Amino acid sequence: MARVVLTIMLMGLSFSAYSDFLGFKSSDNVSKIPALAEKIKSLKVEQGPIFEDSFNQLVKSLETTLEEEKLFCSGESADSAGKVISKDQKQVCFRQLKSNYLEAIESVFKVKKQYLITIHNNQLEKMNQIQSKIKSDIDKSF
Repeated sequence: MARVVLTIMLMGLSFSAYSDFLGFKSSDNVSKIPALAEKIKSLKVEQGPIFEDSFNQLVKSLETTLEEEKLFCSGESADSAGKVISKDQKQVCFRQLKSNYLEAIESVFKVKKQYLITIHNNQLEKMNQIQSKIKSDIDKSF
């Protein structure tokens, strides 16, 4: 039952991220990358498919948003209001995009590192339990 509820919540999160990507919820010319980075930071790091799916969806949304914002900054596409960036604002736009993306990537790697540490610690604990059991079995047999 809890899995079903979590799956529904994750689907809502992905639809929300998708609508943000399309520009339905954001104001004009505001990068969506910092909001995605915050969502990534706020993920509860735990071992399992729920975290992995959420994390992967957010990273994919981040990459898609980056590509869309690159197109906007280059003047190849319009924002949600149909406006195209002026030539004198392109360089400023790219600088801001770079800054936002670097901060987001930092968040991605921090969360991924926490996740890998969690998995590693769990594996070490299991290995210690197996070692203790084998030592105990050896002591009993001799």
